[in-house]
Amino acid sequence: MNHSNLRRSALACALLSVLCAPVAAQAQSAAAAPDGADAAQAEAVQAGGADAAQASAGRKPTEIDKVTVTGSRIKRAEIEGPAPVFTITAAQIEKEGFNTVYDALTTLTEAMGTVESDIAWGQHTVNASPLNLRNMGPGRSLLLINGRRVVDYPLPYQGKSNFANYNNIPTAIVERIEVLASGASAIYGSDAVAGVINVILKKEYQGDQVKVRGGTSTRGGRDALDLSWAGGRSGDNWSVTYALQYFKREALPAGQREFMDSDFDAPPLSLNPQDRAVGILPSVGIRMFNAGTGQRMMPPAGACDQYNGEFFLQNRRTFNRNTGAIGDTGWQCGQSAVFQHWTLRNGSEDRSGYVYGNYDFDNGMKGWASVGVWSSRGENMTFMPGWSSNGTYRDNGLNVDLDLVKSFTPQEIGGAKSGYTYSDELSWDVAVGLSGKFGERFDWDFSVGRAEYRVDEKFPAILIAEGDRFFLGPNRDRLDQNRFWNPISPQDYASISTRGKNRAESWLSSANFIVSGDLFEGWAGPIGFAGQLEAAKQGYRLAPDPNTIGDDRLYDQTANLDRGSGSRNHYAAGVEFKIPLHRTLTASIAGRYDKYDAVSGDAASTYNAGLEWRPFSNLLLRGTYATSFRAPDMHFVYATPSTSVADQTDYLGCLSAGQQGNCTWDAGFKVEDAQIAREGTPDLKYETGKSWTVGFVWDIADGLSVSTDYWRIELEDEIDDIGANDVLLDEAYCLTGKTPTGEPRIGAPSADRCRLQIGRVTRGPDPDGAGPLLGPVTDIRTGPINRAARNVEGLDASLKYRLNTERWGDFSFGLNYTNLLKLETRTDSSEEMQDKRTDEPRSKFRGSVNWQKDRWNATVYADRVGSVPSVRFRGCRGFADGYAPSSDDCMDTDPASPTYGQKTEKYWGRVGPAITWNVSAGYRITDNAKVNVYVSNLFDEVNEDKDPYKRDFAFIADRIFSPVGREIAVEYVLDFK
Repeated sequence: MNHSNLRRSALACALLSVLCAPVAAQAQSAAAAPDGADAAQAEAVQAGGADAAQASAGRKPTEIDKVTVTGSRIKRAEIEGPAPVFTITAAQIEKEGFNTVYDALTTLTEAMGTVESDIAWGQHTVNASPLNLRNMGPGRSLLLINGRRVVDYPLPYQGKSNFANYNNIPTAIVERIEVLASGASAIYGSDAVAGVINVILKKEYQGDQVKVRGGTSTRGGRDALDLSWAGGRSGDNWSVTYALQYFKREALPAGQREFMDSDFDAPPLSLNPQDRAVGILPSVGIRMFNAGTGQRMMPPAGACDQYNGEFFLQNRRTFNRNTGAIGDTGWQCGQSAVFQHWTLRNGSEDRSGYVYGNYDFDNGMKGWASVGVWSSRGENMTFMPGWSSNGTYRDNGLNVDLDLVKSFTPQEIGGAKSGYTYSDELSWDVAVGLSGKFGERFDWDFSVGRAEYRVDEKFPAILIAEGDRFFLGPNRDRLDQNRFWNPISPQDYASISTRGKNRAESWLSSANFIVSGDLFEGWAGPIGFAGQLEAAKQGYRLAPDPNTIGDDRLYDQTANLDRGSGSRNHYAAGVEFKIPLHRTLTASIAGRYDKYDAVSGDAASTYNAGLEWRPFSNLLLRGTYATSFRAPDMHFVYATPSTSVADQTDYLGCLSAGQQGNCTWDAGFKVEDAQIAREGTPDLKYETGKSWTVGFVWDIADGLSVSTDYWRIELEDEIDDIGANDVLLDEAYCLTGKTPTGEPRIGAPSADRCRLQIGRVTRGPDPDGAGPLLGPVTDIRTGPINRAARNVEGLDASLKYRLNTERWGDFSFGLNYTNLLKLETRTDSSEEMQDKRTDEPRSKFRGSVNWQKDRWNATVYADRVGSVPSVRFRGCRGFADGYAPSSDDCMDTDPASPTYGQKTEKYWGRVGPAITWNVSAGYRITDNAKVNVYVSNLFDEVNEDKDPYKRDFAFIADRIFSPVGREIAVEYVLDFK
């Protein structure tokens, strides 16, 4: 019998046998467990800590009923456990001025890693918002709703892997959010490498509350409207909670910001001054290029002035920095603001509904059910539509070879929004459950659920044949210059355009059984226990518009071109124990077994252990060690090949010819127009991680507490794409044992990797007859493999203080700080770990002060995100003429250059930090009515011109700064029975 199978079977049997322990333990005598926690008190426990719970229940903290806290399935009376858990309440989200759950979560100090923003060119996720805990990547933190895993967002992040969307959680239904930022796979399974975010929705709500909120940006645009109704009813043995919400926030075009309404707004150091002077900066609007003369042909008089100022007559020239000569390439209609209609922030219109109900049966069992639906339309733009001749053609009217480009303007296409990409999304989640008791000591809960997510992307496209016929005639050989140079009508645009449609879908069906309680009385207290069985099936399908695929395509893809589909089963079993070792010392241990279909190797077995030591009643010392894993993302496994063409280097041909050290294109080892197909890799292994935390919580005085925790996370076998060049390098090394440069290779590829990489290269027959092995490369298949790694470590610190006064009212203070001490990564197993700490924000802070007196309340909130590198960080400063060498020694090595032999220093500049202040104030008009006023980004910080080298969209350090600026909003809240 295979030893790995034996180990898996033994572990599975052990876990299953322990799950049966509660049934056997019913025969043992033990003290009855406390009654179930009161809902209001549980809320106080989670939201406000032990003191809040004490105030709610009117008794000492030691009498608090047990509740479940994220990071454990075992109910507990203590608020703090072995791993730090940070809580954001719905009231906190409101007081600190955030519009959405995602807006609030981005301020978490644990969420230091930056993600793809709305500004990103060719953004893959129009209406989705990922979160990056601990710099481990969006897919390596787990999002739960009421403790249940959510369905993946259907579209892959950056075209690679799936993730959870934090943008589709309506604020009206949120009770609180619990954040555990360390490894938790032994409790929750895959993805919980960097932590878990558990969004807990309202339950057993009494009465009704209606909110109306409207806001805008003081710089213009970004209007927002938020309408919500949340309520609940209850009887002797039942309750129902419901919520409806409508939220609309406008997209923000770049033209609505003065630092982006012209291409000449680029910072002065971002472009060679001579290039600015000769007009290199603006992009082409309308261009007729004569391929025979190499010149742009002069537009007719007044042609460029017909487009509402979007185009201007431009003499397109070149500048030679070595000779100072200016070359004339002819005239065109240049664009003065190519970015002005691109969206700095995407817009969305969201509708959501939620219902939760429970029922207490006479036999002691309880049933519950929940339904959540979210519908949204997101909108963005990263390119205005345009038509081109797709290369050179022979024009029989002018008798020349022409290459044509015509960019359209809003007046031609019927308004700028006709050029937007729209993302219509629908997600829903249905779950039902039944809970009860085994005797007096054990609680059990069984639930099943189904969730689906669908995205329809609708993008503007020019019909290739119709566009050519409109501009070039039926035979594609004679340009209609009247149509080409003059604005076309919206009706003409409609006749040559369409809207393409991409569809993406994902789904998740799951069943979960949990049992928890006290096994028996130990030497220092009861032994807490929880066990879990879980089964799930998930799947996804990416279906890009078929009219954009193949040589006979009708139009080109301007949105995403990702293909793939598949489904897999998942089974898991886990156990957890809480063991009092002494009246002041408690240990926690947990283990879990997970198995996914279509994953090579053994199943994932993870465990964690924690210690809590309370030498004094007001001091907790704690620490944890955990292993974690992430199952290969489905798109990494099931992606269907998508093909591109690019030139490559034939390293195997070079080494086989004995030309080591001379493997260059000039030496004859260029592979022209190789077909490159990215596809999934079926036999990927699990990513595996380890994490540590150690820290303390000190309740210094009544209402004052501080905590500090050190954390470290390590990830091995990280999955990442491997490019065509890497495939050819591996092929050459695996077959010859040599490198192209002659230098030894650190970390030789394994035999499995060699088989994989050799099989990814297709070669034709050798023209010299030596055999197929050394024939020319024709096809290269790329895709993900387990090759990378990363390590992160840092320090979290927090302070909470509450001060109650008779005269001045009640004050509460909260501070959170995270310092990233280390970030190391490698992109391949053959590399050494590289220090990447300077590439990311190195610290993050959030703090708030809340005041409450009589009918008034006010909050001041601030967050600070540490600096990030400038776009020319570690690069060479420019010389007086703007030239910046790329060599490591920053020396100008061009003999014809006026600065030949001169050196310039390295540029180490950073941009930031980004500091944002929010303020809010509220007044309760009556017992049932309240008005709130919010000001976000009080000092209107947008980071204009602070990165002197950023010449690309949107001319600001968008990783940490928002282009929106100050926002104001007014809200009316009405409570009624």
